[in-house]
Amino acid sequence: MFHGKEYVMTVFEEQSFSKASERLFVSQPSLSANVKRIEKRLGHDIFDRSTIPIKLTEFGVEYIRNAKEIQRIEEDFQQYISKVDNLQYGRIAIGGTSLFASMILPKLMAKFNEAYPEIQIDLFEETSSKLIALLHEGEIDLLLDNTFLDSRYYDHFQFVTESLLLAVPEKFQVNDLLADYQLSLETIKKNASDSISLPLKYLKEFKDAPFAFLKVTNDTGARARAICQEGQFVPNIAFEVEQQLTAYNISSSGIAISFIGEALIQHISHTDQVKYYRLESENAKRPVNFYWKRDRYQSKAVTAFLDIIRKK
Repeated sequence: MFHGKEYVMTVFEEQSFSKASERLFVSQPSLSANVKRIEKRLGHDIFDRSTIPIKLTEFGVEYIRNAKEIQRIEEDFQQYISKVDNLQYGRIAIGGTSLFASMILPKLMAKFNEAYPEIQIDLFEETSSKLIALLHEGEIDLLLDNTFLDSRYYDHFQFVTESLLLAVPEKFQVNDLLADYQLSLETIKKNASDSISLPLKYLKEFKDAPFAFLKVTNDTGARARAICQEGQFVPNIAFEVEQQLTAYNISSSGIAISFIGEALIQHISHTDQVKYYRLESENAKRPVNFYWKRDRYQSKAVTAFLDIIRKK
């Protein structure tokens, strides 16, 4: 309906077809013909050509009012496009479990914010199952997790590879028997995967010790059970919890042994109350990935965030 409005607007502003044609670099007959076509399409005259300078008809006044509003909207939207293209406007929604949301993502978000301060970042902290549902529904753009997601529906970038460690309270006497396999915090922080590992045959030494396990629906919990089965060891599960940090706090309190990912150990304050062991099992190694839905549009802001993470 407002196609060609630039011709009408210029004639209105110049109050003359001849002056408007000079400004638009078109011939006056061509400009007049274009305006006539617009008036014919609308079924009403926009200009009263009987006066000098020409004036708007009653219909023309309303046309110009709406054309100006459309022009303002177009200009505002063009500014929005410019801001989006230059990463001066936008939003990213990122999800992580309590471990990743509290200890890893804030540092990555701060690095991104330093480069793109105008981009809003929303952080979602939920269980893995809830976060996967949010990712599938398009409520979040990215998910940082150690859970495997089907590659038919989700693409990913591997952030780090981590090992599950056995966290044993320092006061448990079994530490004296396995002292040669203990890991120093320095080794863990360096993520030195070539460090010494505890053969699974030694799990029998923990037969009388209490364990804090994550639930079987959690990747850490499922892997812990698979490791024990692989080592033909039946653990005494005294506690079943939702989060790694809870299991770790139980171990650091001297109550029970737990299976803990290196990522957590690398990002928390430590005491001398826990001894760590790397396990000789493929089930103890896992990737930590950023996931996004394959069929969902990925904004420039999300692409820029992933670029910064890849360079880290």
